[in-house]
Amino acid sequence: MARIIDKEEKRCDIALSAIELFCDKGIQQTSIDEIAKSAGVAKGTIYLYFKNKEEIVFAIWDIFAGRHRDAFAKRVRDDMSAKEKILEFYNFSECDEDQNKEQVLMLYQHFVSSMLIDKTGLYTTYFESFFQEDYDFLSSALNEGIKRGEFQVDNIDLLINTIIMLLKGILVRAKASNMGFVEAQSTLIKHINYLLDIGTRKEP
Repeated sequence: MARIIDKEEKRCDIALSAIELFCDKGIQQTSIDEIAKSAGVAKGTIYLYFKNKEEIVFAIWDIFAGRHRDAFAKRVRDDMSAKEKILEFYNFSECDEDQNKEQVLMLYQHFVSSMLIDKTGLYTTYFESFFQEDYDFLSSALNEGIKRGEFQVDNIDLLINTIIMLLKGILVRAKASNMGFVEAQSTLIKHINYLLDIGTRKEP
């Protein structure tokens, strides 16, 4: 009896098989032929699951984001302060278990490089939708903290966008400074912690 193929599982397998290629060669320099070979499928099979290479890149980040949401949900507790929840949200330690953490960092950097030269707008549109989730989470957490009387925020929108800009920039800096994953993670948490301290400081 023929094995029934789970289409979503197959789609994920193909996308994840491209990670090493993207890290080694860059996204722009990697061909669909090479991805098909890495996934062990025919080139035509790739197009049964993805319209183009960009969809493969976005599928990888969707998988990473899903894993992070699941890991965060397991770590966060109701008795945590809003600040603790925010810092935990930017804890990407699950990368140690689910994926080579250095590859995750490198893939992000290649993603940004592709976005900077992209003329279709696909990368920029996805990138911004990706960070909309961060915006929504931070807005919810900060408002929760205000209601609980943990802190006060003069301009929530400005604080949220500053944190998101920090996240975007710190990983680009990691590339320029040859930071590894652990150092980049530590630097990110340190700066977010600082922004939360000065952005949510109560009046004496």
